[in-house]
Amino acid sequence: MITLYQFRRAFGVPNPSPFCMKVETYLRLAGLDYEISEVIDPSKAPKGKCPYIEDAGRTVADSHFILSYLKETYGDPLGEGLSAADRAAHLALTRMMEGHLYFTLLHSRWMQPQNVPIVHDVFFGAMPWPMGGLIFAMVQRQTRKVLHGQGLGRHTTEEIDGLAIEDLRALDAILGERPYYGGDAPREIDCVTWGYIANALAEPFQSPVKDAAKAMPALVAYSARMMEGVFPELAKGGAAGG
Repeated sequence: MITLYQFRRAFGVPNPSPFCMKVETYLRLAGLDYEISEVIDPSKAPKGKCPYIEDAGRTVADSHFILSYLKETYGDPLGEGLSAADRAAHLALTRMMEGHLYFTLLHSRWMQPQNVPIVHDVFFGAMPWPMGGLIFAMVQRQTRKVLHGQGLGRHTTEEIDGLAIEDLRALDAILGERPYYGGDAPREIDCVTWGYIANALAEPFQSPVKDAAKAMPALVAYSARMMEGVFPELAKGGAAGG
């Protein structure tokens, strides 16, 4: 059986990491059996990050390479019928979210004062004092360096939020009146898009980005649709986002 190593569930979504959500959503939509092993310290992971999987004695890290492995090993049921143009468009949309929108959400959670205590309490609050605070401060410093190196961290908070809202508006326009980004049924691209939309809507964070997402009915309905269809046990608990 496939073992998925990922962070524990939090904030009313399947995972606070869109990359972990991407993999678990894919596993469910593809009908693959798996079990979860929760990770507290990702520094010990193969690439120092989550998610990663173990399957038949093989370890695969990074969500992109995990999905590539799963498709090569178990087939590609979510890709049937897609044209080359569809696949290219889905790849471009994925790159926008993973290479840009992700970092705006990272900034919102780890750098914005109204959200920092939430992250601290959920992930580090149970650690003995003063270890929890020290580890949180170290991770926050590392995150600030990552954001600065990526480039977004050099902008003001208002500018970063504005960039995130532009991405969300693009997602809203692309979805349009379709039920899923993959068309009439969810595809691999929905494993990616939902992770970002659900986390943008996630409680209890507060930001102009979340306000903008909540003001886009198509995105809110899409997040709820995905939750109910893929994680019904969480949907029953009122964790559909927003």
